[in-house]
Amino acid sequence: MESQELGKGIHIGIIPDGSRRWARKNDMPDYDGSASGETSDRIVRHIFENYPEVGEVSIWALSTENLSREDKDKELVYGLVRNKIRDVINYIRVSGREIRVKAVGSRWGDMPQDVQDAANEVVSLTKSNRGPVLNLCIGYGGREEILDAAMGASRWFRKTPSIARLHSSIFERHLLVPKPLDIVIRTGGEKRLSGFMLYQIEYAELFFTDTLWPDFSTREMDSIMREFRERNRRFGR
Repeated sequence: MESQELGKGIHIGIIPDGSRRWARKNDMPDYDGSASGETSDRIVRHIFENYPEVGEVSIWALSTENLSREDKDKELVYGLVRNKIRDVINYIRVSGREIRVKAVGSRWGDMPQDVQDAANEVVSLTKSNRGPVLNLCIGYGGREEILDAAMGASRWFRKTPSIARLHSSIFERHLLVPKPLDIVIRTGGEKRLSGFMLYQIEYAELFFTDTLWPDFSTREMDSIMREFRERNRRFGR
């Protein structure tokens, strides 16, 4: 998919980890992902409805590494993505909110056609909206994003011989998500980033929680927002 222009406001990135462990914990061998999808829906709505200072939310639905999983695991995620895109479309229509949805992924061509079609539909329907941005990161990997941006920027640089040095703003135009992250939330107890938005994360505030994603609540989201407001962000100064 194409890169996007810089948005305004706080940018929140979410790594929703722990759904499979949640299913095992709850003795659900045939888990269909519905609880995970409901959490994604609830948290994104809560953010946009209660935090007007948030201009962008990026939620990692499927990584490039996930594409090597067994077919049944991938089908679970694909079905969840399709359902959630339909839910997003219905929510925007009913609520009247001007949310602009982006489908973000460096391995977009590896997605099933029906997933691509569903994503293209919501992108097309919301492309003129002027409100906050929701990035659905599908088949996304941070290293691939940087490599692809480097290739795109170098092609631009070769076509512009009058420029002596490649400025960071030019490079960032070629990223899938140019806007720097302000907050990164990872559920599930793992304290690592797993390649999520490696360029954008430079001065992000990191929040790791042991809560498995289907159990992540709006109350915990509110607690993170309160702590974020209390942190002293110096941006390296």
